[in-house]
Amino acid sequence: MSNISQIAYSGINAAQIGLTTTGQNIANINTPGYSRLNTVTESLSGISSLNAGGGVKVTSIRRLSSEFQNQQLWRATTEQHYYNSSQQYLTALETLMSGDGASISSGLDQFFAALSEASATPGSIALRQQIISEAKNLAQRFNGLNSNIDAQLNALHEQRTAMATEINGLTTNLALLNKKIIETESINGDTSALRDQRESLVNQLSQYASIRVGEIADGSISISLANGQPLVAGSTAGQLKVSETMSGEQEVALSFAGTSFPLKQDNFGGAFGGLYSVEYDNLRPMKASLEEMAEQLADMVNNTLATGFDLNGAAGQPLFAFNSGSSTDLLSVNNLNPAELALSSAAGETGNNEVLLDLLNLKGQTITLGASSVTLNDAYAILLGQVASASRQNQADLDTATAVTGQAQSQRDGVSAVSLDEEYVNMMTYQQAYQANMKVISTANQLFDNMLAAF
Repeated sequence: MSNISQIAYSGINAAQIGLTTTGQNIANINTPGYSRLNTVTESLSGISSLNAGGGVKVTSIRRLSSEFQNQQLWRATTEQHYYNSSQQYLTALETLMSGDGASISSGLDQFFAALSEASATPGSIALRQQIISEAKNLAQRFNGLNSNIDAQLNALHEQRTAMATEINGLTTNLALLNKKIIETESINGDTSALRDQRESLVNQLSQYASIRVGEIADGSISISLANGQPLVAGSTAGQLKVSETMSGEQEVALSFAGTSFPLKQDNFGGAFGGLYSVEYDNLRPMKASLEEMAEQLADMVNNTLATGFDLNGAAGQPLFAFNSGSSTDLLSVNNLNPAELALSSAAGETGNNEVLLDLLNLKGQTITLGASSVTLNDAYAILLGQVASASRQNQADLDTATAVTGQAQSQRDGVSAVSLDEEYVNMMTYQQAYQANMKVISTANQLFDNMLAAF
């Protein structure tokens, strides 16, 4: 009778542990990064071949987590955030450049329209004033776009610095979790919650950079960048430092275990790498092209005016001033009054419009943009097309990466996430097992009582 009771008691104990495990899973159904638990049991052998057995025991409570699925999710997350961090700047730049209020192409059209209107009566002060006004409007469009790109670069630099701080905090916490897990597992303690926390932090870290993760025999993990530089090893964490150069650019260095070395950002991956890509593939080239346009426009107009004479018979003066490197005053209009515009090819001929016609012909002349010779309007159309194309392609890549991340998350959840339907079935199964084992004990006690009553 005692053997029957012993078997039943082991069954009750296993059912209790199963119910506890199921309750833990249900309680954490909404906990981000939680990996569900599963009890592992095995039967106990009897003392002889004529013995049915010794019952059941729970050998472990297994944490259901797939390293392969986690790695897939981390890689997909890295890719998604790479494109996501770029898209916000590309969208803002495209929206600004295509708007009528900031379009340099529209400003050029209005400037040349003012020149065309004055061509019939070049001596008109009102029409000359209109030329100066449109020149100022055109300069403001250059300055506004240039200033906006500078503002985006400043915001990007602030975001990069903030990301470095986030990365440093994550690596520090991961190193601390490594230490706790090593200590807990050395005394055979439960590290399920600690491992959940660590995987969640690794997933956050994968948003910022492309990383390689490997587990060590002591339970800790090592994390390095894609190019091999270490971020976390055991209880040691690397720290990023962002500094600004004399040219206004940012450099990134990694300090690890007392050693500091520079990092290349072009293969960093993640949101951090996305910032580098949009800065050096889009924003800075656009700013340089804008400066080329402004400088060549100023030279073309000023050189043409230098061949003419104003209403007072004086030699032509420059209309535009180009200020290289200026954020808010890249292109400005000199302080000329309408009579000082040199629109005549001969001194004293106020009705002469030959220089004015030469100015009009500038609309069809070409400038050098990169390696191409294009008109001013075509140059801006090319720049706008480049930004629109880059934004469209990046958005397509972002959509694809987002879908892949969603699939990777679903696959991870298929292994590790809690399913209420499954847990309800487990709960009923363990409850029935508990009640059945209680019935075995009750039956054993009844048999024992009947045996005593026989004497």
